[in-house]
Amino acid sequence: MQIMALELETITTEVAPQVWARTIELALAPLNNQNMLWIAIPLLIATLFMTLYFGRYKREELGWNTAFGNTMVFLFVALNLIKEMYQQGGSLEILFENRLYLLLTVGLMAAGVLLMFVTYFHLLPKRLAFFLFSAPPINVAVYVAMAIVYADVPTDYMTVLAGVLFLILILVIAKILQLFLKLMGLEYRVKLVSAGPVEGITEGEGFKQRGTGNANKESRRNRGNR
Repeated sequence: MQIMALELETITTEVAPQVWARTIELALAPLNNQNMLWIAIPLLIATLFMTLYFGRYKREELGWNTAFGNTMVFLFVALNLIKEMYQQGGSLEILFENRLYLLLTVGLMAAGVLLMFVTYFHLLPKRLAFFLFSAPPINVAVYVAMAIVYADVPTDYMTVLAGVLFLILILVIAKILQLFLKLMGLEYRVKLVSAGPVEGITEGEGFKQRGTGNANKESRRNRGNR
């Protein structure tokens, strides 16, 4: 019990403040490098509007095609990071001299190809895939990778935890926005109109009655021929 108490105290007094500080550093990263700002703003706008869209149309799903397209973002961002490193060092040698940058860009490309393969062949359960490859998780992962290169955010477990916390905050803000849409009466509700089965008759009974009617007609034709 004492060991658990000490671990809990360490988390609350040391780890939590550092994670929060790193989260703030991630959030302010575009202000430290204006080149990142021009990429972070479209990511923010895309995440915001996708959140508002699915907040209004609750019954709609992301779709495998959209999930497949979202995974391609990793490839585009990897190429953009290579361009940024080239501009910082004046040549591509910095990419090969800095092992961190090399691993980051190669990792992003590999992740992009792997996730494209997963979504293309529908290898994950639909709900899990639609969450993992929706705008918030994809854009936050890309944002953290850009912050490491553009704003020199350290690459350690604190940044990983800060990225997870950053994603949770984004999801909480998204839920608040969706709740706000619901309170304003802007949530779209689908009105199901059925012109098929007659009231009081189930679909199965309808098929049975149609089948019985056809059989009776055929029987009358046979009697007339006789």
